[in-house]
Amino acid sequence: MVPSVEEISRVVTSAVAPAAAEADRLARFPRGAMAALSRKGVLALTASRRLGGGGHGLAEAARVVEVVARSCASTATVLRSHFAAVAVLEAHADQSVRAELAAGRHLSTLALVDAGPGSRLLAPDGGAGAHGGVVDLTGRKAGVIAAGEADSYVWSSRPASGRGGASVWFVPGHAPGLFVPAAGGGLGLRASATTTVCADPVQLPENTVLGRDGDGAEVVLDLALPWFLGLGAAVALGLAEAAIERVSRDGSGADLARLRLRSSAVRVLAADAFATYSWDPVHALPKFFHLWLTAAETVTATTEVALRLCSGYPGDPVLERCFRDARAHCALEPTVDTVVDLAARVNGDGASRELHAAR
Repeated sequence: MVPSVEEISRVVTSAVAPAAAEADRLARFPRGAMAALSRKGVLALTASRRLGGGGHGLAEAARVVEVVARSCASTATVLRSHFAAVAVLEAHADQSVRAELAAGRHLSTLALVDAGPGSRLLAPDGGAGAHGGVVDLTGRKAGVIAAGEADSYVWSSRPASGRGGASVWFVPGHAPGLFVPAAGGGLGLRASATTTVCADPVQLPENTVLGRDGDGAEVVLDLALPWFLGLGAAVALGLAEAAIERVSRDGSGADLARLRLRSSAVRVLAADAFATYSWDPVHALPKFFHLWLTAAETVTATTEVALRLCSGYPGDPVLERCFRDARAHCALEPTVDTVVDLAARVNGDGASRELHAAR
């Protein structure tokens, strides 16, 4: 069953929104909200239609993420990482995994950023030692969303063969050697279970590589990154719209009009990026860089102005949570600085291939 936006809105109203404040206060993963969304078919939204999933694309996933983010940015952030991981798994995982995704029974997430200073998205430090058809993954991944809650991780490492800059692997959430420290909650997105995950080591069959060994940079740039950035813009729009809604209750004016115009500008960029990605994904990457930078700037500015304009602050917990979540959202990798660094290496012509060659 593929839900409509109206059906998802009803689930948000009945299950996501009522639990948002408590989940944030306790830094508790929103299992009830995720279960309700799963029952409605949300986790299967972008999975293979042939296998029973929704078969929808990035634009449809973004609409769902934005609707959820208006009530709970933590839950929307979990969906953001799940849909980005599904984009990789749909292209490269075996059929049994894809069937679980299509059934809506599988929550996945990305684990692509190494913990520690100076880590690079396209050339991870974590190891992958191959022996007798088995790969030993080692390393620490920072900022992993739904850590300890996801059924699988899309994990990057150095290539097992030593050729190329990166490889990407399907890592089951229950894999021995996978350790998830208790999450502290943080400043914002406190219910998203975002923390560091360690592999010490995790043993996997060599055939769980997603794509070819050594081609991980292309997998990240062609699939994971556009989805993660595009859905990041959707989370930002949801937060911005929630803040604008709170402000609009106190009246209107030039400041409110400016906030709405900035939000509309992000929508225009998103529509352009999503349309380009649907027919020319390689050349769409610079558009996603622009979209994410604009969305990050918009959501931080909007929530800041909203605090100043809303006469109910500091007695408005929703607005206060929007303010915190917006800043935590922009601090997740890839941050603005990471995106600027990547964008500086792209001239818009064959983006992912040029970056792959320029590592």
